[in-house]
Amino acid sequence: MSEQVKNIFKQNIIVDGLFHAILKDPPPECGIGKDIVDMILDGGVNCISNSVLDDVYPFKFIDLCHEIYDHFLLQDVIPEKLLVVDHFDDILKAKKEGKLALILSTQGTDSLQGDVRLVSLAYKLGIRIMQITYNYECALGSGAYATVDNGLTHYGRQVITEMNRVGMVIDVSHVGQKTAMQAIERSEKPVIYSHSGVKAIANHVRNVSDDHIRAIKRNGGVVGLCPHCVFTTDAHDKRPTVEDFINAMLHVANITGSMDNIGIGTDRWSRDTMGNSFKKVGFERTTRGFFGGFDSNSKHVEGFNYYDEWENLAPRSP
Repeated sequence: MSEQVKNIFKQNIIVDGLFHAILKDPPPECGIGKDIVDMILDGGVNCISNSVLDDVYPFKFIDLCHEIYDHFLLQDVIPEKLLVVDHFDDILKAKKEGKLALILSTQGTDSLQGDVRLVSLAYKLGIRIMQITYNYECALGSGAYATVDNGLTHYGRQVITEMNRVGMVIDVSHVGQKTAMQAIERSEKPVIYSHSGVKAIANHVRNVSDDHIRAIKRNGGVVGLCPHCVFTTDAHDKRPTVEDFINAMLHVANITGSMDNIGIGTDRWSRDTMGNSFKKVGFERTTRGFFGGFDSNSKHVEGFNYYDEWENLAPRSP
């Protein structure tokens, strides 16, 4: 990493808007005595939003409680290098102390079990970002893969209002186009796409249209761009380049007039392990067609899987 890059990292707070793998075992190259938190910090990232739960299967509120407990337990295990975020000041505190600031988030709202009262309870337990749907229909509205996007439900509008009241950030990644637009327009607080792409560049159902980018600009929110292959290019027979990713940023900037509404959400750290393999197979069996038939080398940009390669985002050598 060059001195220029090191200085940029040192002088700023670098946030990964959706990480989703903080509790995974570290890879061998992490080194003896180091863990994933060390790798993240060594890569210059100071703050991550980690998805404690995603609605791959129906979950209940008690499941959310268990996951929240595990993340606070992680803080108890390594307090010298990790701090769970309660308020923004905690991010500044973690930066000053050389720790990783950990924001707890969810992908989906099944764990609310249709009860708007659980929004404030989830907040009090530590959840600071909640994605309102996860690909398909739920009690709040329609996901990006729903056959018909019927928009926000009455309950969904209630949840948006309650999230605004308690100070929980609304995430519309994985959300249907109509439902997302209605959520952005209803919210009185900034809304985020934590990990998506640009539809004008890669015509993927999960990507953000120009109209939605303009809506985010009006709302004061952020479009978090994700480096996965299907989100950055329509050429799925090759890995995307860093230029492809930058082009997505420039597209958003050209629409909004600045870089102020742009973020990065890498969406998990992963490698080929037996555990990941059987989880992937289980997910594909219950969510058929999600990967669009692409082979295992085309599902994401492998260059983003190793923090020591983040300087140039180069893919690994064969």
